[in-house]
Amino acid sequence: MAVTVRCMIEIRMITESETDLFRSRVSRGFGGDADTDEASAERFRAIFDYERTIAAFDGDDIVGTAAGFSLGLTVPGGAEVPMAGTTVVTVQPTHRRRGVLRALMGHHLDDVAVRGEPLAGLWASESSIYGRFGYGPATFRYDAEFDAKDLAFVGESPEGTIRLLDADKVEPVLRSVYETARVGRAGMLTRSQAWWTHRLMADPETWREGKSMKRYAVYEQDGSVEGYAKFRQKEKWDDFIAAGELDVIEVIVTSARAHTGLWRFLSNIDLFPKVGWWNMAVDDPLPLKVSDGRRVFRKLVDGLWVRVMDIPTALTSRRYDSDGNLTFEVDDATRPANSGTYRLQVQDGVGSCESSPDEPLLRFGADVLGSLYLGGGDALALAAAGRIEGAPESVSALHRMFRTDAPPWCPEVF
Repeated sequence: MAVTVRCMIEIRMITESETDLFRSRVSRGFGGDADTDEASAERFRAIFDYERTIAAFDGDDIVGTAAGFSLGLTVPGGAEVPMAGTTVVTVQPTHRRRGVLRALMGHHLDDVAVRGEPLAGLWASESSIYGRFGYGPATFRYDAEFDAKDLAFVGESPEGTIRLLDADKVEPVLRSVYETARVGRAGMLTRSQAWWTHRLMADPETWREGKSMKRYAVYEQDGSVEGYAKFRQKEKWDDFIAAGELDVIEVIVTSARAHTGLWRFLSNIDLFPKVGWWNMAVDDPLPLKVSDGRRVFRKLVDGLWVRVMDIPTALTSRRYDSDGNLTFEVDDATRPANSGTYRLQVQDGVGSCESSPDEPLLRFGADVLGSLYLGGGDALALAAAGRIEGAPESVSALHRMFRTDAPPWCPEVF
């Protein structure tokens, strides 16, 4: 279906023949240049669904872009819930403030609703934009760095071994570890074969930013792999003193000893003392495993943003750490059909949710519900900020019901 916005701009799905133009406009929208090699185009065709890839056309030119991935999201309790991965949303600088973004997002969210996906999610390039469309920051992360020369681990080293595996042999090992970890952590995404092949294992030189190829280290004990680390290296010297950089891409573990073993390894590679990880979980215990946790410098940043599309389905799909009954009103300005009063009842951790004619105890926006959904949102802080209306005892009940002991974490940008 095509949609026309003011200034005679048409919103529609792209055709395969428009792939190169679409890719170039996405890259230009983020200030870069598109890869022109066939391998890059092949990766695009492998992971993008043309029925979910839309553009704003001004004549024959593309002036805005957006797409959706068909993903699964682990929610509290371990269930996998379908989620539309909102991605590559851009508007060319010549066409700002003309309603193009709103039209693209409206088209995208209409498609999500038709497909029956209870959730949509994204990583926000600009955090001021997506609250108005009902998305709220649902996971947080640390941008972490340290100088390995300053780090001293406490306690004994685990008995397992570290092995470096070549890229052509490691994928089945990574997949096994990841799938085991995924069901135990809200916020993690399903990964299709195409996703593994064309995103996670792909390693074109244009992605390296002057660093090495991807390296793969696995921790093995008692005959099984319990964790892996993916990283790059960049040689550097300061006045003939080694100052190499180690850029951690991902660390996934299924045991505490694998976490310790991998971080001892990453912190002890000769010539590479400068270690950084862009996406450390907020409950990662690394600072507690060293004698001076201050040496692990961390900056808190938002991660995955979630938008609840089908409130009863989404709230029934997750589990809760605290039982209770709450009636609340949701204001969804972008999708008014979602606006209304709902009753959530939780018994033995299992929730049921439906529309309710009762007077609500709480009122908040769709973006607030997105922030709370995975268990990492802070209802008390949101209420203090004026984002939740209601009596203190009702806010406290909301906080207890939605909050989880283990905070959610999303290990990758899409």
